[in-house]
Amino acid sequence: MHNSIRGGNFHGPVVQADTAHVTVTARPPTIAGLPPLTSAFTGRDQDLAELRTLLTSDGPSTVTVTGLGGIGKTTLAVAVGHALLDAAHFSAALFVDLRGYDETPVEAGQALDTLLRALGVPAEHIPPDPSNRATLYRARLDQYDGGVLVVADNASAAEQVRLLQPPSARHRLLVTSRETLPSLGARLHRLGVLGPEAAVALLDTAVRAARADDDRITAGPASARRMAELCSHLPLALRLAAAQLVLDPHLRPDELAADLADRAARLDLLDDGEDGIRIVLDRSHRRLTEPQAELFRLLALNPGADISTEAAAALAGSKVREVRSRLARLAGCALVEQSAGGGRWYLHDLVRDYALERADRHPAAGEDALRRLLVYYAVTAEAADADLKALPGSSGPGRFRDQTEALAWLEHERATLVAAVRVAAETGLPVVAVSLSASLVAHLVRRSRNDDALAVTEVALASALALGNRYEEAVAWHNLAYAHSHSRRFKEAMAALGTAGVIFRELGDRPGEVATYANLAEILASLHQPQQAIEAVRHALALVHDLGDRRREAQLSTHLGALLFEAGRADEAHETFRQTITVFRELGDRRGEGTSWDLVAQILSNQCRYEEAIEAHRQAQAAWQGTGDRHSEAVVLGDLGVTLVRAGRAGEAVEAHERAGRLLRETGDRRSESLSLRNLGIALRRTGRTDESLAAHRRSLAICQELGDRTGEGSTWTALGAVFTDLGRHADAEEARQQAERAFAEADDALSESIAIITSQQVGDAADEQG
Repeated sequence: MHNSIRGGNFHGPVVQADTAHVTVTARPPTIAGLPPLTSAFTGRDQDLAELRTLLTSDGPSTVTVTGLGGIGKTTLAVAVGHALLDAAHFSAALFVDLRGYDETPVEAGQALDTLLRALGVPAEHIPPDPSNRATLYRARLDQYDGGVLVVADNASAAEQVRLLQPPSARHRLLVTSRETLPSLGARLHRLGVLGPEAAVALLDTAVRAARADDDRITAGPASARRMAELCSHLPLALRLAAAQLVLDPHLRPDELAADLADRAARLDLLDDGEDGIRIVLDRSHRRLTEPQAELFRLLALNPGADISTEAAAALAGSKVREVRSRLARLAGCALVEQSAGGGRWYLHDLVRDYALERADRHPAAGEDALRRLLVYYAVTAEAADADLKALPGSSGPGRFRDQTEALAWLEHERATLVAAVRVAAETGLPVVAVSLSASLVAHLVRRSRNDDALAVTEVALASALALGNRYEEAVAWHNLAYAHSHSRRFKEAMAALGTAGVIFRELGDRPGEVATYANLAEILASLHQPQQAIEAVRHALALVHDLGDRRREAQLSTHLGALLFEAGRADEAHETFRQTITVFRELGDRRGEGTSWDLVAQILSNQCRYEEAIEAHRQAQAAWQGTGDRHSEAVVLGDLGVTLVRAGRAGEAVEAHERAGRLLRETGDRRSESLSLRNLGIALRRTGRTDESLAAHRRSLAICQELGDRTGEGSTWTALGAVFTDLGRHADAEEARQQAERAFAEADDALSESIAIITSQQVGDAADEQG
């Protein structure tokens, strides 16, 4: 039998105290002591389940829900309280709003006073000392042996709730706070923003709460999704946006979305006069120290979506350990989020808007901080690029432990670095834009990020022209040609390359001329003109021989061997590769060795010398594994898979292609992933696994269509037709054949146009200029 909360059987209504909004509920007969659950509660099933487990299983008696202001902590706490009372896990519930972020937060003694009154203790029996009140509070809880759930909402400091912690495990304290409150020793549950579907559902529910037949959200799903995205999927922002629609029944979601897209006006729109995003964030911001507040506003200046601890230190002009501590504090009060893997930090979009407003009040400090950050990115990217070009064992800049770390840094920072090139140019730092672009372009092309490569090289060219630096201009033209050629924009590539070559010759820059000829050869090879490409490489080899650069000579010889192979001169190519492998080994260049071995393997495979080819592929794979370049390792695995299929070892080929696909997904190379899936489908078909083959080809086709790769699409349709034929689906096979013809026709039209342009007067002029 349960003891009474008030000292007799509990038959009366819920006791509700005015001070600090304290209510107490017993079951039976009612759960009205908890605030009612809002109709807009949605999308929190997993959070609800996790909190129920935390509050009913062994472990600390206190659980803290943390998260950004307006993220829905109170709503979730109320929902879990109702759920636990409904399931009879607790017989009573207490709820207290501690108003932790108001001007005058509720102190622990005040909270205990009102809780004791709600528990039936007469005012004259409540001791004045907070610790004595806590003793009486725990004694009163223990009189109620059915278990009490105490919800302490909106705490801002551990001191507000420490004395509220229950006396035994059958009672639990659920705290909500924007702070982590580590000294409480509580189990933590970090609450994130809603998922996209739940965010749209909240918008719809909030709008229909005013007018049940208001279907503006469901009638415009795309606009609703855009609204939710612009609200950062934050529940408070979503409710405030819905309020705009409620106020104006003729306002369309697409109109409101357009208004919200204006960063300058967004925080003004998400404000109803009594509540708003800016108001909520102001309450958190004013609790920061000045160094913390300064770092918070500077973080919004970072060009990328997130920032590393080291970059944040450069931004702040402080030591890493000091900045790490400030970032942890900002994360602890939910103004900054930390990535799951640690070491990287980001701001929700609305928080970034708020931080930018704060940064605008300190323009000079912001300019200095941004300059420090951009220089840090440029210097570090240059070091990474140098490490990747350095031979193993040679002394690099020392910024990274090895090439694997350098490559990982470039990939982690890729999106930020691309944005940083543009920001540097826009903020009057053209030297930084030029330097950063030059360090990035090769990595972007290796990762098939051709649009990004074009973007940074175009910005670099404009910056070099603004500087009036002819050498930097030539480099920018050359890199632009490189990016254009890998985007198969050969007309533009040839034009840019011709300009670069002219400037390099004017400056007497022989390495620049060598690079120009090498790039020219690559373009000519792509245009199926191997003989002209061979002549271009041989011209480059003659120049580099005079420079005495053995490594560059070996790289160009590898290129020559590939062109000889394409021209049908396999024996010459094979001998060339054997020579380059020897040189690369002497130099300790695992990358060059891996490339040469893979090309040897392809020659052997074409000569039906499959076992030798497979061994050569293995040698190439081992070389690339030693560099940490997972993308190139994936390419070699794909080539190995093709040879294994030819050798009749399709089962092993499936394994090789699956491994290659996993590596390509990790590196984000969608174009190569589509080729890998197509080759996987072919291997699966050879093993009789036609359903799996069909699925692989369809995934490949989807990527090709997404990328606009008509050549790849045609190849995949051809492979799909073969699978359909195996399945006896002849109508589908015929449709696949027709689709392939259309795709190849369009691809061939584009290529024919490029070839016609390149092989006309422009190619002749370029060839004359090159010697």
